[in-house]
Amino acid sequence: MRISGRQSQGQIGVAALASAAALVACVRTAQVRYYTLSADAPPPPARVEPARYTVRVGPASVPEMLDRPELVLRISPTELAIDDSHRWAEPLRTGIARAVAGDLARELNGALVVLAEDGTSPQTTDVEVAIDVQRLDAKMGDSVAIDVTWVARWAGTRPIHTERSVARAPVAPGGRYDALITACEQALATLSSDIARTVRAEPVSPR
Repeated sequence: MRISGRQSQGQIGVAALASAAALVACVRTAQVRYYTLSADAPPPPARVEPARYTVRVGPASVPEMLDRPELVLRISPTELAIDDSHRWAEPLRTGIARAVAGDLARELNGALVVLAEDGTSPQTTDVEVAIDVQRLDAKMGDSVAIDVTWVARWAGTRPIHTERSVARAPVAPGGRYDALITACEQALATLSSDIARTVRAEPVSPR
C-alpha cells in the first residue's frame, strides 16, 4: 500500500507534535526541585551515657495556605505566589518539627530529643513541645520572617509554658532558593533557642 505525500506529511506532523509534547513534559519534570529543612548545625555525636531526660517535639502545625508541597513566597504585604517548580520534599509541618528537634538536640546537653511523628519515642516523656506556626513569610532576595506560638509541657504537676517567638533572618545578597531555605533554618534556630532556654530554666530531675 502506498502512502500519499499529504498523508505522510500529516503523520510526520502528528509525530513531531507528540515528540515535542513529550520533550516539554520531560523538561518541566526536570525543572522541579525539592528542598528540606535541617537543623542550624549538625547534631552532636551520639552519647555514650544514657540521656538524663527526654524531650518530644511535635506535632507542628502551619497555616492552611502554607500546608502544601509547593513553596509559598511573599510578594507584597497582600500578595503570595505559589512556586510550582520548587517544592518541599516532605510536609512543611514535618520539616519544621524535624529542624527544631535537631536544634534542640544540639542545645540541650543530656537530653534525648525525639519527634512525635516518628512513632519511636519512649512511652514516658519528660517534656513535650508543640509548635503552632502563625506566620512564615519567605521573600526572595530579602528575608524569612516567622511568628510561632509554642507550648512546653512537663510531666507531672509543673506549670505549662505557652510562649511566642518572632524571628527574622536575612537572605544572603544575590541568593536564590538555597539562600532562602538557609534563612528559614536560621529563623527556626532562633525559635529553637527560645524553647531550649525555657526547658533549661525548668530543670528535669535525672532518672
